[in-house]
Amino acid sequence: MNNFYEKVQANSSDIDMFEAAWSLSSEPSPADLFNENAPYNMGRFVTKENTKLLNNIDSQKAFNTNYRVKAFKKWQEYMNKEAAYVPENTVLNWYPVNNRVKNFYLTGNSTVANGLQTNWSKVQVTSNSLSK
Repeated sequence: MNNFYEKVQANSSDIDMFEAAWSLSSEPSPADLFNENAPYNMGRFVTKENTKLLNNIDSQKAFNTNYRVKAFKKWQEYMNKEAAYVPENTVLNWYPVNNRVKNFYLTGNSTVANGLQTNWSKVQVTSNSLSK
């Protein structure tokens, strides 16, 4: 496995195609995975348009939420058109919780990303009965 990543990161000529996995960071910016100098841009997809769109997402103007949402959507449309990366599968974490459960949160201060550690000392069941 180490040899594989060493070759991919060194842009070895004996690798024409590869398959690998990664997960997203908590930073809401695709630049850490898709910009020219990103260590995880192992597909080496670099264009002037991609760089411009990524820079727009992280620009000073992007402190305006509406601007950043529009910038993200433009970048997503561009990446879909280019099809530089094609996912084979996507993992969806699904947490079914009965409506009788109180104080179970998947966001905010009560959870930790990728570990989903709920503050269990505050979770409550509001009724013994399933129908309420």
